[in-house]
Parts: sequence; structure tokens; C-alpha cells
Amino acid sequence: MPLKSNTVLAITGPTASGKTALSIAIAMHDSIHAEIISADSRQLFKGLDIGTAKPTSKELDAVPHHFIDICEPDESYNAGLFAKQGHAIITSLLEQQIVPIVVGGSGLYVQALCEGFFDMSPDFEQELILAREEVQRIYETLGKDALFEALRLVDPQSCEEYSDKNPRRIMRALEFHKATGKRFSEEKSAMMTYPSFQTKYVMIEHEREELYERINDRCDAMWDGMLAETQNMLDRGINPKAQSLDTVGYSQAISFLNGKIDQKTAIEQMKQATRNYAKRQITWSKRIEGLNILKGNIDEMALQAMKILSADA
Repeated sequence: MPLKSNTVLAITGPTASGKTALSIAIAMHDSIHAEIISADSRQLFKGLDIGTAKPTSKELDAVPHHFIDICEPDESYNAGLFAKQGHAIITSLLEQQIVPIVVGGSGLYVQALCEGFFDMSPDFEQELILAREEVQRIYETLGKDALFEALRLVDPQSCEEYSDKNPRRIMRALEFHKATGKRFSEEKSAMMTYPSFQTKYVMIEHEREELYERINDRCDAMWDGMLAETQNMLDRGINPKAQSLDTVGYSQAISFLNGKIDQKTAIEQMKQATRNYAKRQITWSKRIEGLNILKGNIDEMALQAMKILSADA
């Protein structure tokens, strides 16, 4: 099966949907030589394996992975740095005719790597995250027309460029303005760095009830192990407010360990927070232009993804 050169496959979508299993199935296909780029902002950290649903040792041995366990739990990291380092790795892989498979639910990381990133101080990352959440709320509650009008008020030039009202582009421009106070149309040539490759996006789709059941089951299964990981981090003196622990699951575990909530409440809050996160991930993914939806068992979806990657897709 001939594959398009200079093309990356990105597997996006909600937590617990099966992204890791699909990426392994694709990478191990006989007709492809692939490596995996983890676009998960928490799998970067060492010692946080269960709560981040990190690939198993067997999976890591089966396929080369990048951006797993590259940071100590008391370090910080950001999407801009990920995009710069990821772009270098992807460029190297493509030169070797190795297909990069980007896998992860951290939308800001996927967007920075595959669509371009604001080459600005890491100090703006928190502002950008907050801006993205605000803009996404507008999109979810009022729709793309409201986004377009909000952008027109602060950056009419961008509106002229995005007259098709593509929500991804409108949201990026509006996020930039809210984070920096500057017009994206005036700053993008100086502050945006764009990738040299093209990306094919896929998302695994489940019925909502099935997805929520998968999430609830996974939360139950990971609780004890994640609790032990959390206790180990606190025993090591890691700040509970560190970036690595500011994560669904670990946050609830810390509250439980500090006696603020009981275990049943902690687990229920973890499940609810994870379901809410999954809804945001789905919203983010579905605004991708050209997104391909995958359904079926792992082997069937791997074949679908391979066809999308092929030269005649």
C-alpha cells in the first residue's frame, strides 16, 4: 500500500477511546514503518504511568515512542517547546521514510505541532490555555457565527481572510488575541511557525453511553495504582500544584489523601471530570477540517487509517 510522502497521521479524540491501541496496531502493520509521537501533556512526566494511561512496557518495546518520560515530575513543559522538538523529530523520521503517528488528547499540543504554533514566550502558555477554554465555551454554546462576530470586533482583517468561517482558524485567531491582546492578522507572520508536513486526522467514535462506560471502568481500574503514584510523588516532595499533578485523577487523589474528600467522592469526581474532559476533546477534534471518523474493531480501524494514509486516499 503506497503511502503519501511528507504526511503525518494524527489520532485524536477523547480519553479512553482506544487511541493507544489503534496507534500500536497501525505501527505494527506489515506494510508500514512507523514511530509514535505522544501528544499527551502528562505522559511526558516520569513516574506518572497509571493515571496518564501511559503505554505499557510491552507497547513501548513493540514500537518506538517519543515524548514519553522526558521530564521529571517537578519540571514544566509547554506546547511551543513540544512543537519545536516534535517538528525536528518528524522531519528526521520522514527523511528516513518512517511514518510519524501523532497520538494524544492534548489538543493544544496536537494543534501546535500539526498546524503551527505561536513562537512566543512560554509565559503566555497559561493565558493561551485559558483563552482557548473561553473561546471553546463560546463555540459550544453559541456556535461559529458568534465566534466570527467576536473576532470581527477585535480583528476584522482576520475575518476577511476567514470568510468561509472555518471554526479552527477563527478560534486560533481569537485565542491569540485573548491571550496576547494583539491582532493575529498583524502578528502571525512574525510569531507563527508552520509545519513543513501535512497531517491526516482520524478520530475513534463511540456512542456516548459506551464511551462514558469505558471512562468509568478505566477510572475504577486505575484508582488504586494512581493513588500509590500520587502518594509517592508527595513523599518525594513534589509540589501538589506542580504541572505534572495538576491533572484529572491526581487532583482528586491529592484531595483524598489530604482528607478533604472521601474515597467514593474522589472517584466520582474523577469520573465526572474525565467525562467533561472527553466532551471537550470531542468538540476540539470535530472542528478539524477533513477529520476522518473511524468505527469498528481495532483491526478494522487500523485498515481504515492505512487507506487514509495511502497515496490514493
